[in-house]
Amino acid sequence: MSLIADRIPDDQLIFEQLTVGTRGRKKVVIAYLKDLVNPQILSEVKERINSIKAITLLDISYLERNIENSNISPFPQVEVSTRPDIAEGALFQGRIVILLEDCPEVLLAPATFFDLMDTTEDAYTRWFAAATFFRIARYIMFVLSASLPGFYIALTSFNPEMLPTTLAFLIAAGAEGTPFPVYFEAFVMMGVVEAVRLILIRIPTPVGNAIAIFSGIVLVAAGLFANIFGPAIVIIVTLTIITSFAIPNYDLRTSVRIIQFFTMIMTTMFGMFGFAVAFFYIAIHLATLKSFGIPYMAPLAPLEASGWGHTIYRKNSVDMPQNETYKPLPGVNRGKEKGEENE
Repeated sequence: MSLIADRIPDDQLIFEQLTVGTRGRKKVVIAYLKDLVNPQILSEVKERINSIKAITLLDISYLERNIENSNISPFPQVEVSTRPDIAEGALFQGRIVILLEDCPEVLLAPATFFDLMDTTEDAYTRWFAAATFFRIARYIMFVLSASLPGFYIALTSFNPEMLPTTLAFLIAAGAEGTPFPVYFEAFVMMGVVEAVRLILIRIPTPVGNAIAIFSGIVLVAAGLFANIFGPAIVIIVTLTIITSFAIPNYDLRTSVRIIQFFTMIMTTMFGMFGFAVAFFYIAIHLATLKSFGIPYMAPLAPLEASGWGHTIYRKNSVDMPQNETYKPLPGVNRGKEKGEENE
């Protein structure tokens, strides 16, 4: 609160305190700029916080899961941050900052897909063309990280005729003599990646990092030399890992990891048709998802050209761009999804 107040010495900056928890009561503070905030969204945020019936809130994540629109969706609908400059920028966009007692992180609501893909470097980079280039590159890497393993399974196992002839021969030559089908290799390799990630989480020390990296290299190298895995699947999995790290938001990156296995399962069962079904299902889900009444894919769906200058690309502006994204939308239901209850 002190950092935010120091960065925004403005009479319009408001801090409202609420108390949550039936036994271990915790203070929750809502910060917003009175002249910029959407009053409907502010009222909805207060209502959802006041309706929480939890015994206590151990972490900001307990608050997040109780106020987001849908707990079923893999995509986060509230942004989590530890940086005061990001909170300051969110306040000037008309968003709401939610603070929890004894927690170093804050929630920024509402949040769209493009908010979660945004980084401070986009705003701080001097040349707008460079910022736009790297921002678009992140969107491309998001699509690749979510779809690359499944797309590879669909092409090699069901539709090899779609591959260039030379590439198809190279993949077939690399897979010659391997005992397992392509989809089994993909699942095993992706499982190894997840195992390495778990090691890095459970042993967050230099020794743990060395063990994780060494274990991954040894397993992959042994699989290649023993002709258990083909070199093509190693390249695909490595590209998937590299592109996934381009996603700046941790919760969104976790969602992509779930989507990877979803697309792989669909393509293993139905081939390219399954890949198309998975792609359209995710696209429809993103287009219909909302965060406090704000469409999750705004300003792309629905189209709002005023917001493209700091979401799809970064416009050449000397000032902080403003848009209509967080202003009231007529006829929009801000309630939680049916079947969702507060924890």
